[in-house]
Amino acid sequence: MLAADRRAVDSELQAQAVQIKNIEMENLDRYLQAVGTQAALITGFAITIVMSSDLIQATNEASHLVQVVHYATAVSCLCLEFYCVQNSTMVSVFGPTYALNGPKGSMHSAVRAMKEERMTILYAFGGGAICLGLSQTVTAWMLMRTPAAIVSTVIIAVTSYVIGTSAKRIGKKFHLKGDMGTGEDDNKKVHANQYLNGMLVQETTRGIDGRKVEGVVL
Repeated sequence: MLAADRRAVDSELQAQAVQIKNIEMENLDRYLQAVGTQAALITGFAITIVMSSDLIQATNEASHLVQVVHYATAVSCLCLEFYCVQNSTMVSVFGPTYALNGPKGSMHSAVRAMKEERMTILYAFGGGAICLGLSQTVTAWMLMRTPAAIVSTVIIAVTSYVIGTSAKRIGKKFHLKGDMGTGEDDNKKVHANQYLNGMLVQETTRGIDGRKVEGVVL
């Protein structure tokens, strides 16, 4: 009877842990889909910059240095954002699939892997956005007259600064210590969960049997 009750409590705790991980996985999936959608949009902008006939003509008339900077920033933006789109799609597809069809404990492994990959995807997205801003600055100097190019450059610089400070402020507000890591913090969480699970089992069995000898439920 006591062993059966212990197994029932263990099963319930495992089910609750899986449910929590499932909610966390859904949140990560929405996160990746949002970043991937915006990255796809920026990828379209980068392709337009590279393939535009007006820009190609203006680039051919510019100096070699301007040509190198223009194409380097535009192609870097294209590659980084496409990397972001591809990886976010693959993680969103294969992560939940592995969690459902993998071996025992695959839900926890899938969530941990998705957490690791999301930071790489986010860095790629940010790098592509920076390259897009630099490319627009070079484009302004190729297509505009000097006064207009100066004003455009100042506006782009101010906007980039505001976006950077806003991203840093938002990151500090919503940052959770140990949320991005999978090392010592995860080990502490595992030990804490094991301790809590043991305490719950003891409390449950104590309520069933009610007999206690030197702090051990019999």
